[in-house]
This record gives sequence, structure tokens and C-alpha cells, in this order.
Amino acid sequence: MSGKIHVFPAWAQNPYLNMLYVGARSEGWRVEGTKTIETLVEALPALSEGDIFHIHWTSPIVNSDGTREIAERSLKRFEGILLRLRKAGVRIVWTVHNTLAHNTPYPDLEIRLARMLAERADRIIQLNASTGDAVSEFYDLPPEKIVTLPHASYAGIYSEPPSQEEARELLGIPADASVIGFVGQIRGYKGIPTLLRAVGKASSRVDDLVLVLAGKTAPEEIALIERELPSGVPTVRRHSFISDANISAWFAACDVLVFPYERVLNSGSVLLSATFGRPCILPAEPHLIAEYGAQPWVTFYDTRRDQVSALADTIAAAFPVRENVRSAALRFASEYSTLHMAWDYVAIIEELVSSPTQTTEVS
Repeated sequence: MSGKIHVFPAWAQNPYLNMLYVGARSEGWRVEGTKTIETLVEALPALSEGDIFHIHWTSPIVNSDGTREIAERSLKRFEGILLRLRKAGVRIVWTVHNTLAHNTPYPDLEIRLARMLAERADRIIQLNASTGDAVSEFYDLPPEKIVTLPHASYAGIYSEPPSQEEARELLGIPADASVIGFVGQIRGYKGIPTLLRAVGKASSRVDDLVLVLAGKTAPEEIALIERELPSGVPTVRRHSFISDANISAWFAACDVLVFPYERVLNSGSVLLSATFGRPCILPAEPHLIAEYGAQPWVTFYDTRRDQVSALADTIAAAFPVRENVRSAALRFASEYSTLHMAWDYVAIIEELVSSPTQTTEVS
């Protein structure tokens, strides 16, 4: 059985989306998508019974540069879209990537949106089995609707990375340096100031410490980074999009990756670390510990004490990196790859479309 899967928002450069639908496409599902409310409305007439509307990130709905009034109108409009989809027999799937959309100007509207999706969705996909607990401060996820579909590693997606020596030569980093890195979009919620201050404190305990920062960065974030750069620590930076062809070199040049996210459910960057055989450091949040606590390539810093000092201590303890830790990361990445995730997704949607249609009262 197959039909259409409409993806929202459908961001062409997002590797996760391209990986997720490989199996569905091979089974005859027509995967299409839109990025804005306006284009979504235009696509609605083409969706009918047996089709699937799959929403991932909620930011295009109320996380705009407009006024609150505009955001409220957009939220109301989206509620109408969901009701229209249900009346047409279209099944609604929501993947919970974040507790709330990052940097949202209207958290209360995001919470209303999440509660709306929890009510209207036929299936709710969680990447992390502890998602329900992590979001419960803001909204509840009906347990009977939840299915767990872990984020696959990127094994087989990217080309073989260069050796560490080759990567460091390419980026101008001394071969014998101790390199700590952050690779990915550099945004406010990702805790970069904490990282910079912690690197400064750790530099007195780690010989030849070098910091790598690479990823698309907003101008205002660059100004903040400039102010916080640790003195005396060589820093290699690129504040622009890192292409798929080049990203492996940035990971390969690092000994350890640090992702001091302040509010995050899931991270593709952590899976990239595993894919390229690099250990990483994360905040000791309960849902992250539940997901990665048994992994020897993941280390946590205590968020209950001064986070800069805690992270600095963890960075200092990470060196030297043992080869068996890198091997453990690669082994983890091989255990659940794109095809595992893609076929598990096919099983979820085929079960969904074969189940009786639920009716939703229009209020």
C-alpha cells in the first residue's frame, strides 16, 4: 500500500530527511513537501485518504520575524489545516525533534501548537525514548500514539574521512595538538559561551590545546564569540555552512567534540561524531544520559554545579583520547544506520494506513 507522504518543512539540505524516506520511496510512496504555510495550503487539494502528512519542525508556523498577531493568525490557520487533513482521511504524523522550537519569540504559542499536534496527530515519533519526560514540563504526549524511531548514524552517507594528520594539515592545525571542537550550526541555544570559557579554564591543564569552531553562524553570534574567545588558545574557525564534502575533515581534525546545548532533545551532530569515530561531551541532562549513558565514547559534565568549571574539568579529563574509545564510537554508528531507520519508518506508516481511521470532532 502506498500513496503520498507530504513532508513539512521539507528542507532539501537536511540529510536526516533524505535518509528517512529512502525506504518509503523504494516502496512506491511519493514523497513531496513544502516549507511555508502558504505553500502547504496550496498543496492540500492533492492530499486524500491514505496519504500522510508528516510534520517535523514547527518553527515555520509561529517562529517568524513577524508580530505576535501574525504568529497567532498563523497558528489558527495551521489548526484549520490539521482539521482539513483529518476530514480528508489524511493521516498525521509528528516527529518531536525539539521540546520547543529553538529561539522562538512566543513560547506560549509554541506550547499551544505542541498540544494541538499531540491531540490531532495519529502517530507521534520520538527519536529519544525519554522524550515524553523531557517535554512534560510544557505538554503531554499521549502514550498510545507514541512510537520510537531513533536517529540513524550517518554511516555510509559521507565519504571516508581523511586521516587526522591529513585533516589537520588541511586546516592548519599542528599534528600533535590537543583539539577540542564544535562542528554544526552555531546558534544561541547551543551553549557556545560556556564552551569558550571552559576551554579557557581547561587550557592550563591540557598541553597544546586548540579550539575548532565550524558552522553557519549569525552575525550577532560572531560578535559574541569574538568577545568570548579564550586568550592564549589557538582557534581555527569557519563561520559559514560546511558542505557535505568537507564536513568529515572538520570532525577528523578533532580529538573530542563538545556540544554544550542548553535545551535540546536530539542532536545530529552527536551521531556525526560517532560516524567519524570521535568521542563527544554532552550536558548531563536525564534524557541524554538515558540515551547515551552506556556509551564509552560519550562523557557528561554536571549541569548542577558551575557549568563552565564542570565542562572545563571534563575537557581536561578527556585527554589523551584512547583508541578503544574511537572504536566504540564507530561500532555504535554501525549498529543503526540509514537503512535500519528507513525500513523501521516504512513499518510505522504501513501499520498506520492499514489501521482504522480515527475521527476527530471539529470544535
